[in-house]
Amino acid sequence: MSIDLIAGGKSKKIKKTATTYDDLYWLMVRRKQSKSNAVILKRLFMSKFNKASPLSRLVEFMTGKKKKLARE
Repeated sequence: MSIDLIAGGKSKKIKKTATTYDDLYWLMVRRKQSKSNAVILKRLFMSKFNKASPLSRLVEFMTGKKKKLARE
């Protein structure tokens, strides 16, 4: 699909916007100076490409591989 642009302008720019489910973490970061809350809030705002792998994927990857390190 294409985008109709006036006068053949440049392509549409897409950027990550703030999510709505992080209001709790904003509050917790403001009220308590906890490093873990700040990290969670930062990860919620990350794009999908830059997010860390979920723990469930690491568990699935490491099944049957005892005494080995998990590296991405």
